[in-house]
Amino acid sequence: MSHNADNFYFRAKEKGYRSRAAFKLLEMHKKYGFMRENLTILEIGSSPGGWTDIIMDWKPAKLICVDIAGHNSSEDPVEIKGDIRNDFTWEKISGYLGNTPIDLILSDAMAHTSGQHHRDHGMSMELCTSIMDRIPRFLKPGGAVVMKQFQGDMTESFIKKYSGSFRKAFRTKPPASRLHSSEIYIIFSGFHL
Repeated sequence: MSHNADNFYFRAKEKGYRSRAAFKLLEMHKKYGFMRENLTILEIGSSPGGWTDIIMDWKPAKLICVDIAGHNSSEDPVEIKGDIRNDFTWEKISGYLGNTPIDLILSDAMAHTSGQHHRDHGMSMELCTSIMDRIPRFLKPGGAVVMKQFQGDMTESFIKKYSGSFRKAFRTKPPASRLHSSEIYIIFSGFHL
């Protein structure tokens, strides 16, 4: 484990966060300012709950957490155990939302990594595309998406494909991310049809 990883691991323990990933969300919000109170938020890849802890501190109007493994939260969001690539999971999300559009989608989801860069990048692209293809149905005009992706040769075309539906698109690597990882976060903000 690197010194950087150790530092964030112990800081998470000190603050009572369930994972070091909490610092990634905090760092991105500090830089890009996408969080505020009373938002309707969809959190994808919510286990073990590091991001959920932070989101609940910001008092969302509604929080729907989705994870293929599920997780137990100390707070009270809606939790869905399901695969975000499946229509059935999106129908469950729709059922909880009713007619309320989503203000913010936060995804820290990633399939189990194999250590083979091209395969892991492909799996990451599949997850990200599954989310972005459903944006027109679920995301509120002006809304934002923050998603993890394992960077690779399809990243540029992915950003280009979807950035036309947003006012701004950024890529970032928060300091709490492991330095050797190809993990980045893509932020789309200001959704428009």
